[in-house]
Amino acid sequence: MNIEKLAKHVQEFTLDEIEMIAECDCKTELEHLLNEGKMVFEQGLYKYVEISMKIDFGIFLATDNKQELNFEQAVNIFIENYAKKHCKKRTYETYESIFRVNITPFFRKYCLNNINQELVIDFYKKCKSRQLGTRRLKNTMTLLNQLIKYFQNLGVIDKSCNFQVRRLTDKNKFSINRIIFEE
Repeated sequence: MNIEKLAKHVQEFTLDEIEMIAECDCKTELEHLLNEGKMVFEQGLYKYVEISMKIDFGIFLATDNKQELNFEQAVNIFIENYAKKHCKKRTYETYESIFRVNITPFFRKYCLNNINQELVIDFYKKCKSRQLGTRRLKNTMTLLNQLIKYFQNLGVIDKSCNFQVRRLTDKNKFSINRIIFEE
């Protein structure tokens, strides 16, 4: 007989009572239930204890730690804390070059918090007018996005400026002229 179910049903009993009901020696099973904390022994009585899952909730408010961070300072922090630690030497050098030549001259006068989607669109148009190659333009926009996401994830700036860099044309255009028929 399952002593735990019986104890749960009866709630309070003596050892003699439970042995009489169960018709067996229950001492070892009762000791096991006592060790698990499912029962307590008080004043000669065994008492079944309901184990209830107590779930506590806490209220966490977002702290307003949004800082006014100069764009050049942000680039230096990003280069030191992210690029130096997580990128290979050549990638690190490319990041420095893209920031120095393409991104920083445009955003130098802005704080990181003030960068919004309109500024990003203006920056894209300026890069297009400078006739950057498609690969360099994509890498520049992706690196700017990576910098913004880095500081958004740290909680330094809010997540209002979101953009994606995507290819609008097919990578490999399939045409009938590219098919070679051999006989």
